Amino acid sequence: MMKRCLICLCELKDHQSVGQWLFMEDLLCCECRSRYPLFQKPLQIKDLRIYAFCLYDSFMESLLFQFKEGRDIALAPLFFWPFHQQLRKYRRHIWVLMPSSYEKTMERGFFPLREMLKQMNKTLYEPFYKQTAFKQSKRSKKEREQVVREIYLKQEYPLPKGNILLIDDVCTTSATLQRAYQLLLPHSNTIEAIVLCIHPLLAEQKKTINHF
Repeated sequence: MMKRCLICLCELKDHQSVGQWLFMEDLLCCECRSRYPLFQKPLQIKDLRIYAFCLYDSFMESLLFQFKEGRDIALAPLFFWPFHQQLRKYRRHIWVLMPSSYEKTMERGFFPLREMLKQMNKTLYEPFYKQTAFKQSKRSKKEREQVVREIYLKQEYPLPKGNILLIDDVCTTSATLQRAYQLLLPHSNTIEAIVLCIHPLLAEQKKTINHF
């Protein structure tokens, strides 16, 4: 069977070792993989520890846009799966997804975060709901602070108690994660977060932790 890079569609056997090709360790060719703006560092933002895999640059923005708004679900394995070894360190945690608005989910026909994490074979919890389809990067600083009025816990959601891992695709201001952290504090011993991408300006402003 011919296996092709999910981005440029070149034949993978020309760009990978035999082991990578046979076991599908990577779905990208070396050239496309080299374009990933890796970050892979933990940050401390207020009381929340956040680990980011990549920086949010134009390449990641276009890739996420194609996946979400272009409804190119075939791209889903490109995002979190390459970092599955890091994610497995949290296999005993309760994985909680950051919310997408009902309108956006209906418009797209799928929930992007759930599709991205499908291969991880882990129970995924969605205890939040978002009242409006807002995008943090398009808002002013004052508007971003109003996120506390737009994200809520679903009533009587069956979220088990335990250590929680918050998961999001893009962190531009950390306001959404901070709101989720405050809402879930009564339900958890510890709360940490993992994001696919973090905005470069936020990454520069916050303290980097030296261990993972």
